[in-house]
Amino acid sequence: MPIIPLKFPAGMLKNGTPYTRKFRWTDGNLVRWHDGSTRPIGGWQRRTDSSTVNIPALTADPALEAVRDIYAWRDLGQSQNVVFGSNLALYHMDQVGVITDITYAGYAALNATKDPSVVSGYGQNPYGFGDYGVPNNLAGAAATPPDRWYFGNFGEILLAGVRNNGGVYSLDLVSLTMTLLPNAPTTVQDLTVTDQRQVMVIGGDGEPRRVQTSEIEDSTNWLPRVNNQAIDRTLTGTGKLLRCINVLRQVLILGENDAHVARYVGPPYVYSVDLAGENCGPLAAEAVTSTDRFAVWWGERSFWLFDGTVQQLPCAVIDFLYDDMDLAQKSKISAFANTDFSEVWWLYQSLGSTTTELDSYVCWDYVENHWTTGRLDRTAGLNKGVTLDPIMVSSAGEIYTHEADGVLPDGTVFVESGAIELAGGESNVAVRYIYPDNEAPSDVTFTLIARQFPNATEYTYGPYPYNNPVPTRALGRSVKVRVDFVTPDSELGELRLDVSPLGGTGRR
Repeated sequence: MPIIPLKFPAGMLKNGTPYTRKFRWTDGNLVRWHDGSTRPIGGWQRRTDSSTVNIPALTADPALEAVRDIYAWRDLGQSQNVVFGSNLALYHMDQVGVITDITYAGYAALNATKDPSVVSGYGQNPYGFGDYGVPNNLAGAAATPPDRWYFGNFGEILLAGVRNNGGVYSLDLVSLTMTLLPNAPTTVQDLTVTDQRQVMVIGGDGEPRRVQTSEIEDSTNWLPRVNNQAIDRTLTGTGKLLRCINVLRQVLILGENDAHVARYVGPPYVYSVDLAGENCGPLAAEAVTSTDRFAVWWGERSFWLFDGTVQQLPCAVIDFLYDDMDLAQKSKISAFANTDFSEVWWLYQSLGSTTTELDSYVCWDYVENHWTTGRLDRTAGLNKGVTLDPIMVSSAGEIYTHEADGVLPDGTVFVESGAIELAGGESNVAVRYIYPDNEAPSDVTFTLIARQFPNATEYTYGPYPYNNPVPTRALGRSVKVRVDFVTPDSELGELRLDVSPLGGTGRR
């Protein structure tokens, strides 16, 4: 009997039609491909304080508040500091797990709800707009997103604020109080601290294309003069600026429609700011993240990469994402790197979300260049570095340490293939055995899904427990393989199927 080796490429393929996805992995959840095998992602545990007690949820009412932004740094005493920004507040966690509300006095949210909102009702639109007597939304007007935070470090001093709402604030680590940064622009869209130790902001004072920096080594001096290196300029182009991020010793400035690169050149011009790309804006300011090699972001129906030049990033799951994502909730997207596994993650809300919050992810492995998707109740994430492991926050405001050894992810952990055919589907295939390639026994189960014709009824065989080989009794013109992982250390290598052609008769 013929033995069919299943040498599927790593990652998932969800673009195109079912028939074009033959001999590929096409679905899965909470899995990754790493070092030549398929395996569960690392599990997670509730973050504990120094007495190993679970840290309480950050949010009192998940229906009203969700954490979306996380930032971490070490102070001069080498202590760990982490801040969590929600649509209502800013929280600080110290090294031993003590949580303090550090929201600055007088903070008033532009949109206090945790969802984007559009103004509606009588009198809110131009005269004659819409049907008489019927309240309507502002057609074509962007929804007001939930408040999102920006962060930067001027030495050990945290600089933070809410995008397009209020001024820039600095944190006193002794009193854990935030005070307004003197002379800094207000209504800032984003902030970063450059390699030259200048604070750079975009969108200052509500001007959407404005770029400003403080003097070198002085975060309170913002007035450009001939004898300092503060700058104040407006970039040409359309659409507001959304994000500024340090990458490759430059500052990448992303707008709704374009990308610019700011390079330090010294006096008298201080920075050269050059157009790097057009029609390449991110879906949201927080859909952008970076590593030491590049910046990457999720844009309109595509992903984009900057590694010195802006380039479109092919994505094998983009069709699925735009059928699955709730585009009305795109302002909630959060992105972060997981460098231990050469991954970039984007958390997003699906159309089928049962929590009315982010419940899904898409992940890109930037070394092996493949994509995965799955379901995960997390609203924000942070790469390891200052913290020993990556951390994420759930929709209930609970803090989790991720990539925990020996812990299986809490959910259905599986991978499923596209169609497998013999002789182009001309005859039925009886799958007699599966020859697994596993590191350890009894750590996976196998299911076969067969059908006679495209879009015909599917018949499920199994699940079959691990054996070597696994005896099966599946029959169909095409067969799919599903593998479920039941232990945290499960690994799956190359599968082989022992099959027998049985002619063109139907299922018996």
